[in-house]
Amino acid sequence: MLEVLPDAAPPASEEFQVPAEVELFLLDDAAIADANARHLGCSGPTNILSFPGGADAPGVLLLSLDTLRRECLLYGQDPAEHAVRLLAHGMGHLCGLDHGPDMDALCERYMDAGCAALCGERGAEPACAASL
Repeated sequence: MLEVLPDAAPPASEEFQVPAEVELFLLDDAAIADANARHLGCSGPTNILSFPGGADAPGVLLLSLDTLRRECLLYGQDPAEHAVRLLAHGMGHLCGLDHGPDMDALCERYMDAGCAALCGERGAEPACAASL
């Protein structure tokens, strides 16, 4: 996903920051609920949390595998596709974007890149690319 950033930056957004590195932590609901309460003052688990890095620190994504599994069951989504969707969303926040058109456009590019990395190497069109 980091490879698509040079071409994905929204031209009008001054807040867009490209993370040099990203650390991903896979958590359970208890751990992400703790992080959600500690850092955002929100109660309960969530699917993904994003913490932008700085000049000397990587961006951090916290992904709850429990919530990912639950959402896949609730919404009938493929786990790999939903994981890529959540990572794309988290990456948008790491770039300094909030919800809106710029975030949607960047997430679509991230989804394409993530699906290509997961499925494209096998020569078949990724199932997740068709659903965008």
